[in-house]
Amino acid sequence: MCKVKIVPFTGLDMAVIIPTKDRPLKVKNLLDSLVDQTTQCGRIIIVDSGQDISGTVSLFSGKLQVEYHRSPVQGQIYQRNLGISLLNDSQKLVCFLDDDIVLEPNAFKAMIDFWNICEPETAGVSFTITNIPQTKHTWLKGLMGMSSPKPGRVLRSGFNVTASHADNSVRVQWLSGGATVWKRSILMEFVNREIASKWAICEDVIFSYPIGKKYPLYVCVNANVRHEHVYDHKAKSKYRYYGRTIVLWRLYFVESHPELSRSLFFWMVSCQILGRLGVGLFFLRSQDLQRAIGEIEGTVVGLNAILRKYDILAYLDEGDQG
Repeated sequence: MCKVKIVPFTGLDMAVIIPTKDRPLKVKNLLDSLVDQTTQCGRIIIVDSGQDISGTVSLFSGKLQVEYHRSPVQGQIYQRNLGISLLNDSQKLVCFLDDDIVLEPNAFKAMIDFWNICEPETAGVSFTITNIPQTKHTWLKGLMGMSSPKPGRVLRSGFNVTASHADNSVRVQWLSGGATVWKRSILMEFVNREIASKWAICEDVIFSYPIGKKYPLYVCVNANVRHEHVYDHKAKSKYRYYGRTIVLWRLYFVESHPELSRSLFFWMVSCQILGRLGVGLFFLRSQDLQRAIGEIEGTVVGLNAILRKYDILAYLDEGDQG
């Protein structure tokens, strides 16, 4: 009986999809870091739903295999799905990068090397985001449902623990949405549902956690990137908006998986609200108070949706708000 020879991946097997909106400088910084890669990818697809930045992208036409596409609809999920629709069978790996990611020069090489040593059935591998603040596990945070000594875990409260400061490449239960490489066949099997939310904060764990139940997921410790994050929402209302939105997204996630606990979710949120109110009142920090108010709003809306058996996603869809 003949064994099937496994052909190793190369950088040319990988396509990069970059959704963006109104961030020409961030896109330029990202593309500069792609030029500096010691291993080049086969294709770069930029999907833009904001101001036309074709002039910025054209600066790299002789340096990268880069394409620029306009999207009629805003939202990272829609833009990623549009990028996926442009791929062909020669792209076996698909890399999603947020436009505010900057890669270290050996990031692609480390990523491809890891794909060639992990299990053949592996579905996705995330880069390591090196500038995420490191948080240590404590018994108190564990009691509140917001921490675990094991990196990359999804707790029964619905809280997803990061793995960016793991000592070694580690198998995880969820992957970051903005710095991850997937097998294209997996993206054909698991299509990411499009929700018109301005801040799809939990879309990555919502998408990747079900995949992790069926296939291995990893974070590669040597494939390093930085997340140079910027907030796009109006400063006057963003903290209240963030609080409300993240509660509803995470509640939707918990309600979608019977092994997760609604009770532990509301216990975790209650602890967060009390903590933010205490800090906000003691230090007179309006951002903490505004976020706590938003979390209270999200909790009330979520409980009402559960009691009335409404679709929580209806409260997250902002398609009519411009």
